[in-house]
Amino acid sequence: MNLKMSLDKKSLIQIIVLVVLVVGGAGAYLMQQDGGLDFITGFFESDSATPARSSSAPVVRMKSANAPANRQAREKVPEIPSIPAKGEIHGMPFIVESSSIENGVLTLRLGKDVTADLEVRLMLSTPPWEVPAGKTFKVLGPAGAGAPQVVLAWKEPGQPAASEQKFTDKYKLLLDFGQEKNGKLPGKIYLTLPDEVKSNVAGTFDADIKGFRIVDGKPDLAADSVDTLQFLALRDLLKNDASKTLNVVALRDGRYAQAEKPGGNMTGYIEVEYRLGQAPPSIERFQFEKAAGVWKVARTLNAHQLDEAHPLQTPGPQSSSTKRMTYLAAGKLEADIQKKSPLKGIYEPAFTTRLSDKFKIGVCEIRYKLAPDGDTEKTVYLFRRQARGWTLERELGKKEKVNFDTGRIVRR
Repeated sequence: MNLKMSLDKKSLIQIIVLVVLVVGGAGAYLMQQDGGLDFITGFFESDSATPARSSSAPVVRMKSANAPANRQAREKVPEIPSIPAKGEIHGMPFIVESSSIENGVLTLRLGKDVTADLEVRLMLSTPPWEVPAGKTFKVLGPAGAGAPQVVLAWKEPGQPAASEQKFTDKYKLLLDFGQEKNGKLPGKIYLTLPDEVKSNVAGTFDADIKGFRIVDGKPDLAADSVDTLQFLALRDLLKNDASKTLNVVALRDGRYAQAEKPGGNMTGYIEVEYRLGQAPPSIERFQFEKAAGVWKVARTLNAHQLDEAHPLQTPGPQSSSTKRMTYLAAGKLEADIQKKSPLKGIYEPAFTTRLSDKFKIGVCEIRYKLAPDGDTEKTVYLFRRQARGWTLERELGKKEKVNFDTGRIVRR
């Protein structure tokens, strides 16, 4: 694989990389300007960032580079209890309620919220998309080069963000992974940390395998990850043509969502701004669908079209009010702009809905730009709830607004 790299003058950390895609051997020059390309640059950050080995890969044993080998051998190997992992973190009881492995990070959590009540993260020294099946990590003496980093996170009363403490040395760790099965990676852990309360966790866990990954040298297109969508979008732009020079300006608004109806397919979206050779920048918007357990490009939209106006699963009268109103408003805005300014695109749309079931009235406000670097504009559409559901009635005037206490339209 050839690799050509140069610094992007707009940022010290932005790099042009050459990616050779698995299918067809097609290559592309990818330039990151607004973020979202981390999964690609990782291929070239170190020699370790290579396609994953098979599950029969040899065991990895982390030892200190500073301590003699016989010193580690003399250390007593901890016995890991055959019980669900638990312990004490930051002076509080810790029970592992969920665990995951993603991009080389093992996360053990207590709590159901987005921000865990207590959390232990281990940054493993493995390629970022390799699942460390069958591997062992052992640190019983001073942590040497390549040893995992450990991060504790906990909630402080009244604080919106979690507090964290990082450990890179003076801890003891024995971490054994089994073989992957049904999307999970079983493991067992013994960890003690050198903080004041000697935080610790020991026992077994079954980590959910998440994120984009490489399996036997090929991307796992079943992985639910924005990185998977990025890969598919870039491959589609190349069309398996190795002679194309694709300069990626930005990848925006990458997201995926569960099916709205039971039995439906997951859907996803991402916007790519790019240049082919020296041509002016172009915008292409990709819609994705996960069918038969594998992500694929469902269709593409141009800069004049909004994802919300062309969903793969059209919101019907029985859909949530927010989904239905957003869908109708996006379609109306798209049509209005095409009529008034047919050469303009629509960029960075943001939708806000508000409604009153009592008065059967609602609005959908859309903020957007007519050029990537243009000014933000605003349009507000008025909705009425009829027997058949929400109906878009008209655009509100610049000096009109809905008084939701009375259900009346008033002047500002």
